[in-house]
Amino acid sequence: MIKFLVKALLLTFLVSFSVYAQGSLNTAFQKANQAYQADQYQKALELYRQILSNGYENAELYYNMGNCYYRMNRVGEAVLYFEKAFKLNPHDLDIRHNLDLVNLKVVDRVDMPPRFFLFEWWDSIKIYYSIDQLSYLFVGLFMLSILLFIAWLFAKRDRLRRLALSLTIVLGVLAIFWGYIFYLRAQEYKHFREAVILTPAVTVQSAPDTGSTEVFILHEGAKVSLDEQREAWVKISLPDGKSGWIRSQALGVI
Repeated sequence: MIKFLVKALLLTFLVSFSVYAQGSLNTAFQKANQAYQADQYQKALELYRQILSNGYENAELYYNMGNCYYRMNRVGEAVLYFEKAFKLNPHDLDIRHNLDLVNLKVVDRVDMPPRFFLFEWWDSIKIYYSIDQLSYLFVGLFMLSILLFIAWLFAKRDRLRRLALSLTIVLGVLAIFWGYIFYLRAQEYKHFREAVILTPAVTVQSAPDTGSTEVFILHEGAKVSLDEQREAWVKISLPDGKSGWIRSQALGVI
């Protein structure tokens, strides 16, 4: 009986603390939004960072931070946080629009050769949902296919059995397809990282050494892939194949 009361009290405390913490975050978020609307962008950013420091993140939070940096004409940080927001919610038209808008201010433009349309189509499918959305989609389709399979096993009418089996096959194939997409995205998230240049300009070196050859220069807002890290140096690459080394402090990881 005592153990039960202790567990009940602990559960009540945890629930109450969670509700209080959520209320505090909502209050901080509202204050940050009010500061933004009053053109107090630095104050708004400080409040948004407090929310992040509590382990809370979502697309709207990153989107608002991107707007603050954009208003302050800090192109690198604006691109970074719009990219973070887009990564969490790739379907939000406001995020996509503002990301396109701030990219117009980016000095470095990488001209890519046209790709085969099937590759473009495949890439658009892979990024259509976020990783979280893909996990929910896969689990939902998988559970539905299991339930329909059980219905097929116990259905007595032939018509219902045929319908249940057909739907099981269709949903099973969809679950495998989106599960494979989820696996690819998870592997990319684990091994393929991107970052944004945050300093006004940075010289890319041929080796992780300030005395090495200067290869090219990148400006704030440019998006790069992270290939390798050696202490304070990071090897980056661009979509057109150019690569080199820069200091990690010049980057913001998406």
